[in-house]
Amino acid sequence: MRSPYLRMPGERPLVVGHRGALALAPENTFAAFERGIACGVDAVEFDVQRTADDVPIVIHDAALERTTNGHGRVRETPWRDIRGLDAGSHYSPAFAGERVPSLEELLDRARGWRVGLVLELKQPAPGDGRPRDEGLVRAVCDLVRAADLLERTLFISFDHPSIAEAMAREPLARTALLTDGPTFVDPLAPARAVPGTLGLHVRWQWISRDVVDAAHGEGVHVHAWGHRHPQDPAIVRRLVGLGVDSLSADAPDALVQLVSTA
Repeated sequence: MRSPYLRMPGERPLVVGHRGALALAPENTFAAFERGIACGVDAVEFDVQRTADDVPIVIHDAALERTTNGHGRVRETPWRDIRGLDAGSHYSPAFAGERVPSLEELLDRARGWRVGLVLELKQPAPGDGRPRDEGLVRAVCDLVRAADLLERTLFISFDHPSIAEAMAREPLARTALLTDGPTFVDPLAPARAVPGTLGLHVRWQWISRDVVDAAHGEGVHVHAWGHRHPQDPAIVRRLVGLGVDSLSADAPDALVQLVSTA
């Protein structure tokens, strides 16, 4: 299957708002998603993990301290304690009262959005010493299917077994593999390990013409991530020239302008 996210000749790359628009509003909150959409993004990206009572929620870190006024690990805290936390004041008093959304709440709101959803399945890195959440993929797939949003959702993860499981559980799931590099002898080695995945989401420094050409030759899209705010216009132009199909941005308003003129 050819990825539906491949860029056609003459088209600009798709722009994905990173955690909504984390340079413009507190990350992974409805304020950030609404800012990203107002900037003209094609999709919003967000992170999903589960609470102590197995509720999938939208939050990046394994711990609560950086992005909320709570304390402790997400996986060890019940949803009833997380749902009342302030996820906006750390960013600015103007966002006081923003909450951590549950995935179900986000999907319900997303029915009224006209953008794609890029859902990162968060699993602990093996070296962290924390157990994988063996029920995460099933729970997330069930919610996305129930919301009738499978065709608008792209599942991504650094935990490639989670992507393989999503594909096995949900034949209609759209998936892509996150990778931080390096330069592979076979640029498509990660994708070949998970047959049928649609894309490679690669940290921007590791994207080359070889990677893009190899991926496109197999109908696989290439997404550039990790280019932090403020984005260097020269780097954006180079990535667009290499043929990437989409890019992430903390400040998607600036990136929309850049790719429109690159």
